[in-house]
Amino acid sequence: MISKKYFNIITLLFFISSLNYAQGKITRTFFQSSPVVAILSGVMNDDFTVGEITKHGNFGLGTFNGIDGEMIVLDGKIYRVDNNGKVTVPNQLTRTPFVSVTYFHADTVIMINDSLSLKQLLDYLDKNFKLKNLIYAIKISGKFNYIESRSEAKQTQRYSNLVDVLKKQSVFKFKNIDGTMVGFKVPDYMQGVNIPGYHFHFLSRDKKSGGHILDCISGNIKVEIETLNNFELKFPANDEFHNAEFEKKPTPGL
Repeated sequence: MISKKYFNIITLLFFISSLNYAQGKITRTFFQSSPVVAILSGVMNDDFTVGEITKHGNFGLGTFNGIDGEMIVLDGKIYRVDNNGKVTVPNQLTRTPFVSVTYFHADTVIMINDSLSLKQLLDYLDKNFKLKNLIYAIKISGKFNYIESRSEAKQTQRYSNLVDVLKKQSVFKFKNIDGTMVGFKVPDYMQGVNIPGYHFHFLSRDKKSGGHILDCISGNIKVEIETLNNFELKFPANDEFHNAEFEKKPTPGL
């Protein structure tokens, strides 16, 4: 017969196990606010706030209303990189027209101590993705020999499409910098819903530099990967989105 003492221990362990299982289910959900076709077509406003983001994830990326810079969500905190390269923490009421997040919990860890270009790095990662029709969350942290990133100035209505916005992007180049690449790999069939392929944003370790990744050369880095098998999409709650006519357009080089 099990004593009351051990029964309580077993009950506690069962509770912890159940809690971990529930959290495991949550961490495999990819949450997204707005289909990417909206901002591609010039619908660049929504009422979804920064304060609501961490209810859905602690890791991810996005932008702000008017495409006001690049967003990085890392360790449950949200950062903005503006068109001058300055990193700030936005107000909780700041709004976003597009964000993708998950509760990150790596199921694969890879150490790389080599100088790989972005293309070489992505080719290497491809070999580790056996389930091509699922979404992968990818965290790459450590020392980079080179990072090239970008951001954009806030647009004013009437908004042009995103391709035109990116023609005026600001580009930043860094050498021998510590930081984290935050991103996802999304299947090709999600074209229009999200950005097919890889999408990374960067935040330096000192929280002073970052942006959308255009290129990089790795150094001594740790790659952490999580396979996501659930998807949740929130549509914008405004007339601009409800009444927009979306054409099928190729996704620009994001």
